Order: sequence, then structure tokens, then C-alpha cells
Amino acid sequence: MIARLVVFALLLLGCSRAAPDSTPDGVVRLWLDKMEDSADDPRAIREAYALLGPSARANLEERARRTSQLQGKRAEPWQMLADAHFGLHFRPKSMKASTVGDRATVEVLGSDANERASVRCVVENGAWRVEPELPEPVVLPKRDGG
Repeated sequence: MIARLVVFALLLLGCSRAAPDSTPDGVVRLWLDKMEDSADDPRAIREAYALLGPSARANLEERARRTSQLQGKRAEPWQMLADAHFGLHFRPKSMKASTVGDRATVEVLGSDANERASVRCVVENGAWRVEPELPEPVVLPKRDGG
């Protein structure tokens, strides 16, 4: 009886798929899918934001803070990602990850030799996260008392 339970448990474990964020290329693929889905599904942009690494989230949090100050109403960090008007420049055909410790670079290749992008990833709390290259937030000039 116990032997059957052990075999059954092993079969279940063997049949389960790894989480998409368990590999650098998996999380990049998932992030790209969520970003593309965000045009039709408002929840997808929040899910894409959750797949970002700490540097990217900090960048977007700062952008949201500044936007909130300028507009006088609260802006959410994930809204800053949506405001980037994301669009794929090419359809990914393959991905190859180069991993060193808790950092990785995923080479994303399209069907044309000129279609390529490098995406940095980091491990955070045991899962891979995407660290896209985001421009630094612009430093706003301060007003002189008037």
C-alpha cells in the first residue's frame, strides 16, 4: 500500500511542469506574453509587473511617485509600464539563456539575423525575474519659489 502511494506521488511529480519563472527564458517568454496580452486584458499588465526584478520595479515606482506628484492623483507603478506603449519589434523564434549564479542574460532571436535582443534576468525569492533596460526617470527641475 505504501509502495503504491510512493509510486503515485512520484508519477504526479514527474508529470508536473516546472513553473514558467523557474528558468530565465521561461520568465522572459511569460513576461512577453503578459505584455502582449495587456492590450486586451487589464490584469495582464499587473501580472507582467509582478514578473519584473527589483531594479525595474524601483524604476517604475519612482516614475509613479513623480507622476502622482505632477497629476495630483495616485499613479500605480504597473501603470508606468503600460504607459511605455510596449510593442514587440519582432516575433521571438528562439531563446537561449546564459546563467551565472543568480543572474542571466536571455538572447531572444527572431527569424531574421537582425532580429535579436538581450534581456537581463535575476533570481528573487527563488524565482527568475525580468530586468529590462528602462531609461532612468528624468530629474525634474525645481521651481524657484514663485
